[in-house]
Amino acid sequence: MFDFFQYEFIQQAMIIGIALAVSAALLSPFLVLNQQAMIADGLAHVSFAGIILGILLSEEALFIAIPFVMLASLLIKYLSTTKTINGDAAIGLVSAVSFAIGLILIKKGEGFSVSIESMLVGNIFTATQTEMWLSIIIMGLIGAFILLSYRKLLLMTYDMDYARFSKINVQFYGYLLSGLTAIFIVVGVRTIGTLLISAFVVFPSIISSQLTKSFKNTLLLGLISSLFVVIVGIFIAHPLEIPVGSTIVILYAIILLIVLTMKPLWRK
Repeated sequence: MFDFFQYEFIQQAMIIGIALAVSAALLSPFLVLNQQAMIADGLAHVSFAGIILGILLSEEALFIAIPFVMLASLLIKYLSTTKTINGDAAIGLVSAVSFAIGLILIKKGEGFSVSIESMLVGNIFTATQTEMWLSIIIMGLIGAFILLSYRKLLLMTYDMDYARFSKINVQFYGYLLSGLTAIFIVVGVRTIGTLLISAFVVFPSIISSQLTKSFKNTLLLGLISSLFVVIVGIFIAHPLEIPVGSTIVILYAIILLIVLTMKPLWRK
C-alpha cells in the first residue's frame, strides 16, 4: 500500500507538500480574516509572468521569479494604501497586467518549451531539489515571522486602528507579510499551479473558522486540516494519475461541505 514511498520523487513531493501546507496554514488566518485572501490569487497570476521570464533568462527560473513577484506584491501593497485605489482593484490591476505580459512572453519568447498546462495546474512530482529546499526555507521564514510577530499581526488582523494606536509599524509588517506570501506563491505555482495555489491559503481558515471562534484554534485547526488534506491528496493522486493540486482542492471542498452541513446539527 505504501510501496510508492520508496521512490525519491514521491518522498520529495511529500516534503514539498508538507512545507507548503504548513506555510499556507500559517498565512491563512492573517490574510483571510483581514480580507486579503485575494492577494494570493493576484500574486499567482503575477508568478505566471515571473516564472516565464525566469525560464527565458535563467536555468533556475525561481531566482528570477521570486524577486519579480516580491516587487509586484510590494506594488500591490503600496497601491492599496493610496486613497485613489482600493486593495481589490490594486490586486486586479497588477495581476492582469502581469498575466498579459506572461502570455506575450510565451508568444514571442524563443526556445520556450514548457507546457502552458503544467504552468496552470503544476506538477509536484516533477519538482526539483531546488524547489524542495526553497519550500522548506519559506516554511521556516514564515514560521519564524509568525512566531516572533504573532501579537502584532493579531492586532493588525482584528483592529488596524488600534494596532496603529499601539505604535505597531503596520506598514512594515504589512509589507513583510506580503513579501513572504509572494515567495510562498511562487514556489506553490511551480508545484501546485497558477489556478489552484490560492486555494491553499483560503481553505484552511474558512474551514477552521466554522468550527471555532478562537484565533489560536483557527490557526491550529487550519494547520491540521492543511496537513491532512495535502498528505491524503498526494497519496490519492499518484496511483490514480491525476493532478495533485486539483485533488487537494477537491478534498478541501468536500471537507468544507461536510463541515457546513454538520454545523447546524452540532449547534443543536
